[in-house]
Amino acid sequence: MKKLIVCAFVFFAIINLKAQDQIKGKVLEISTDGAIPIIGVNVYWEGTSIGTATDVNGNYTIQEAPSYAATLNVSFVGYTLDSKEEVDNQYIFYMKPSIELDEVKVKGSLKTTKTSLIDPINTQIISTGEIQKAACCNLSECFETNNTVDVSYSDGVSGIKKIQILGLDGKYIQITNELIPLVRGLQRSYGLSYVPGSWIESIHIIQGSGSVVNGFESLTGQINLEYFKPEQDGAEKLNWNVYANSSGKIENNLILTKTKGKWKSNLFTHISYFDKEIDHHGSHHDHSDHSDHSGDKFLDMPKVKQFGLLNRWKYTESDKYIFEVNLRGVIEERIAGQITTDKNIIDPYNINVDNKIIQVYTKLGKIKNENKTIGSQTSFTLHNQKARFGDNIYTGIQESFSINIVEQNQLNDNHLIKYGGSYFADRFTESFEGNTNQSFLLKKRVDLVTGLFSEHQYKNEKFNIITGLRADYYNIVEKTYYSPRVNAKYNPGDRTAIRFSIGKAFRVSNFIAENMNYLASSREIIFVDEMKPETALNYGLNIAHCFYLFNKEGTINFDIYNTVFDNQITVNIENKDEILFDNLDGNSSATSIQIGLDYKLLNQLQMRLGYKINNTLSTFNGEEKEIPLQAKSRGLLNLAYSSISDKWHFDITGNYIGKTRIPNDIASTEDYSSSFVLFNTQITRKWDNFDLYIGGENIGNYTQSDPIIEPENPFGENFDASLIWGPVMGRNIYAGIRYKIK
Repeated sequence: MKKLIVCAFVFFAIINLKAQDQIKGKVLEISTDGAIPIIGVNVYWEGTSIGTATDVNGNYTIQEAPSYAATLNVSFVGYTLDSKEEVDNQYIFYMKPSIELDEVKVKGSLKTTKTSLIDPINTQIISTGEIQKAACCNLSECFETNNTVDVSYSDGVSGIKKIQILGLDGKYIQITNELIPLVRGLQRSYGLSYVPGSWIESIHIIQGSGSVVNGFESLTGQINLEYFKPEQDGAEKLNWNVYANSSGKIENNLILTKTKGKWKSNLFTHISYFDKEIDHHGSHHDHSDHSDHSGDKFLDMPKVKQFGLLNRWKYTESDKYIFEVNLRGVIEERIAGQITTDKNIIDPYNINVDNKIIQVYTKLGKIKNENKTIGSQTSFTLHNQKARFGDNIYTGIQESFSINIVEQNQLNDNHLIKYGGSYFADRFTESFEGNTNQSFLLKKRVDLVTGLFSEHQYKNEKFNIITGLRADYYNIVEKTYYSPRVNAKYNPGDRTAIRFSIGKAFRVSNFIAENMNYLASSREIIFVDEMKPETALNYGLNIAHCFYLFNKEGTINFDIYNTVFDNQITVNIENKDEILFDNLDGNSSATSIQIGLDYKLLNQLQMRLGYKINNTLSTFNGEEKEIPLQAKSRGLLNLAYSSISDKWHFDITGNYIGKTRIPNDIASTEDYSSSFVLFNTQITRKWDNFDLYIGGENIGNYTQSDPIIEPENPFGENFDASLIWGPVMGRNIYAGIRYKIK
């Protein structure tokens, strides 16, 4: 019976679905002289962060709405929408001058990070130009110049960076590619490194719980990636990026695009390779920077072999239907631990992590009429992971299927309704042995989450509110989780937006796969049998204001968010001899206060300033404490200069990372780490179809001393490579080229 229900569900999705994949049109001003094209008009999908602007002839081209359920609208300072019509498959908007502004979106032609004043959901959009300010080999490195997402360090051996938002670990962020689930389940520890930065057209960052349409897992925010698309105007037939650094790592990314015919396609490929043994860290007994490292016999950077592929096919002939299918594959081998060339090491401490991922996802849809659309997204994932950290051995297989069906109905200019259902099926087969109180072999768990959702959006000239409700039934606990969410925006003026959001969310934790960094230690790993889903309430306030000072444009943002957990899988490392995974017994919350400023100092010089304070607390052993190894404060300064000809680009970024609490560290008597500043810089020379870039990361060569505790005795009771609060690798010089054929 269950199989019959699933088949019927999928069949319903296939026969009903989705939207037009590209919209072209024109925006005209109604005047006594006739219809005159307007340049710079913002054209956008309501309820999303996707928008564009009209050219000198009033023409625009905008990509499809990612949810395949959105209404196209326009806004421009001093104008209101008068009427619209469809002529020869083009959407024509007619505007008229007005003192009152209907809605405003601030969009500068040279801005590489944009803040929407239209969307009631607090959203930042990072464009290709922002991503290219740094090497950005993978997704975890795309936020070095962003003050919303924090980049931190996983452990002293795996070479993995992780991200945080609103003072909490990245596992509480819902990460999607074009609104399809991307980093979840077994990919939580290493999945960010499997998305090359050169594949990404834009990154949409949502703070808060977001829309119920996108899923139930967004506790603190959502990161949605948009890859380059074959149907976009100006899509390159070939896009090639090769990178090498001073340590000897090489990366090659190639995108081939088929832009003609009914079926348009992208083929994304990625290869990265590093096979050197580098060991600069000595064994010191304080937490300060040292320039003389005698070596601790552990690799500072793991050996890596990785191959990734993504192939997208889109049918683009129909104006009423769309079909898209994507195939993604990843193979990675990661080797770390003690160096193998030292003959004095008889029984080396080895670290091996192997990941193999295959994912197939599809999009189907149909436009029923001018105001009603329906669409679905499906995903199939197979992930095989094997990891060895000394005596700790973990293997996991994840088999996943998900489907999300959304129907949209535009009732009138003020009311929009979305509703639909989702189904997530995950089967995990895991084995674990080593320093643990509960070894297990081929332990199976099947997670089935069936959800229904509905969302209503109301807007007028100054007020825009989205109210939504999800109901998701989780089979393991036989319980329905309700997730009400509200996102509201008020525009007191044409340059200011005030947003408020509140919402609940829940997620199912795979606590071993999500905390691989703690396996690199001799701690006994203890966990209880019944781990409950993590649930939390998130609420916050955002104020965004666009201003002009000395005839230069600037934007200032203020954010304050609070996340309160009803239940959380706590990671207790307060005792140096053990790591305890357990359900929350007490209180747990995170408060994040942030202010950011973007301002054009000169015509060609852009400045970004940011500062945030995180107060993240949880209950350990009956006592409420700061979560360890998370910075209490962070600061950012980014300066970006481009020549008048746009052929030269200079970028420099300083990241301030405040002190973090160190739990019971035998290598130090200090309760907190020292604060530090990291500097990155890059110079880019552009030609018509060729870019050359050279840069440096951590150019001050700051590293955490003693990243590994007792490295000389890795099988002893005090060995620990997981207490990381700063960089392990020192200065890194890199260079690369980008080549395009249109």
